Amino acid sequence: MLKKNLDEAYEMPDKLVALLINFLGQNNGSLSKRARQKEFSLLTENEIESIEKLYKEIFIDHN
Repeated sequence: MLKKNLDEAYEMPDKLVALLINFLGQNNGSLSKRARQKEFSLLTENEIESIEKLYKEIFIDHN
């Protein structure tokens, strides 16, 4: 579900989507400052916040 939403909203290669989901999983649904500045520097702060919120709704809030 998260991957589908990310694919629809953002143009990212599958490997980058997988990396994003992995990073979010390692950090309780938040993207680290380093990842924001390196791998995902093209995303705006609002986009990152939206992705983090969606991740938390799917994987954290519903467990």
